[in-house]
Amino acid sequence: MVARPPEGPALNRRRLAAVAAAVAGLVLLAAVGWALVDRQGAWDFVRGYAAAPAGASSGREDEVARGARLFAWGDFGALNTDAMQSVAVPWKVASTALLMAHTPPGEPLSAGQLPAILQRYGFLHPTRLVGLEATAPGDTLGLVRGTAVRHVPPLAVEIANTGCAACHAGVGYDAQGLPKTDEAWLGSPNTSIHLQAYSEDVYAALRQAMRDEPALLAAVREVWPQTTAREAATLRAVILPLARRRIAELEAAGRGPLPFANGPPGITNGVAALKLQTKGLASPELEHGHTAIPELADRTWRSALLYDGAYAPPQGARFRPMRPVDLTSGHRDQLAAITTFFTVPTMGQSPERARAAVPDGRAVMAFLATRRPQPFPGDLDEAAAARGRRVYDAGCAACHGTYDAAPRPRLTGFPNWCGDVGTDRARLDAMSPDLVRRIKASVYSGLLSAAHTACYAAPPLTGLWSSAPYLHNGSVPTLTQLFGLEPRATRFTVGGHALDLQRVGISYPQGYRPWSAPGEIDTAKPGFGNVGHEREFAGLTPAQKRDLLEFLKTL
Repeated sequence: MVARPPEGPALNRRRLAAVAAAVAGLVLLAAVGWALVDRQGAWDFVRGYAAAPAGASSGREDEVARGARLFAWGDFGALNTDAMQSVAVPWKVASTALLMAHTPPGEPLSAGQLPAILQRYGFLHPTRLVGLEATAPGDTLGLVRGTAVRHVPPLAVEIANTGCAACHAGVGYDAQGLPKTDEAWLGSPNTSIHLQAYSEDVYAALRQAMRDEPALLAAVREVWPQTTAREAATLRAVILPLARRRIAELEAAGRGPLPFANGPPGITNGVAALKLQTKGLASPELEHGHTAIPELADRTWRSALLYDGAYAPPQGARFRPMRPVDLTSGHRDQLAAITTFFTVPTMGQSPERARAAVPDGRAVMAFLATRRPQPFPGDLDEAAAARGRRVYDAGCAACHGTYDAAPRPRLTGFPNWCGDVGTDRARLDAMSPDLVRRIKASVYSGLLSAAHTACYAAPPLTGLWSSAPYLHNGSVPTLTQLFGLEPRATRFTVGGHALDLQRVGISYPQGYRPWSAPGEIDTAKPGFGNVGHEREFAGLTPAQKRDLLEFLKTL
């Protein structure tokens, strides 16, 4: 029998090296095998990418119900570590930092305080979702969350991102025009959401909290006691070092989390956000393509999307008249594919990952094709509305569509007119030839025809009464001011507001307490000019304008 030599340190090192080489070989083999099937998957593995699993779908759901659920709570694959580079946040750290910033020293921290804090930015916590016939789950509407997990190495982090409903689910209103914040209408605009303030405050809270990282991690355990050991280790070893580095980069550049101005409540700057995601944001201080959040009812009548019709299906005329017979499932699916590209600027998705969500987009568009806005809650003068219908047919229908004679009129034809009514041009100019080239060079080239149209597309006016402020940039607070019955304000407050059901627009009645933090729209600032549509109303008498206003309440 041959005697075995003693196992000294050198032999142990050799064995460890052999094991490490074997493990490395297995990892390399797995990566090569992945690359043969999915090159993106192999690269994701190597670079440390992680994503939350897709949400489960009930086999009992039809397409419309599934679309409503996705519209309210869907993440479209955007709960991943790439999205955390720009839009998404590590939820437990970010929410805890916000709590620390809003809680007096010495007082306990609780996740139960978050809804009140988030409501200041216009986020809703409804108990009823109109359009999704189910009780709201109680989470913050518009903040979608999920835990991204990796097994090699063992990582876990809960990620939050902004979903459709952050901007496109608005409060209901009672007969006095007061908001009902316990009720949200899917597809209506959230004219109080203030994403710029939310982003800036999360960043400021993180900067402050990370001055004492052990205290921040202790606070995370206090607020979120269910945090797993794996996630706690991930926060300590991965997330906080990344956040520390990112904050240092922003401080060295002398700027905050957003290099461009997103706008006051109810306003976004999606073109600038898209330029940021596609590495085309050359002069952020010059990006003034601000837009108001629109009502989404009857958007399937559009032949091209966005305020300027910049996105259209690759086949067919960009601006073409639509009849009921044209509202086919094929047309709807073409629009749905385009809408998934919206997750690139709004959720920080890459075009490749955004395209993977096209099936979910089809379900959402199936839902939107069915939805109706909230009926006007106040009193209606039916005789004036009947007269106003004639005014509308004579002067508005050629651009904004023809409606039937029902008490709640429905579109029967839509011209998809695009032209110039004298409104602020900043948004038109923002869709630059360079950005169009970047979109065409993306994986969406077969799904989306991008163009610099140099014109504004007239939208359907369905649900107009609840979507103040008006014009594409939200620069006019009421319809009476838009029509010229009153002078247009040069500055006004927006956010957490009520509605004046007579003037049809933003109102802060005496003694009223805004439900979210208000902001200001200053029409002297670039991109917020309040001009436009004057000549279209110049030929109407005051009585005709009031009749037209009454008719628009019925849509």
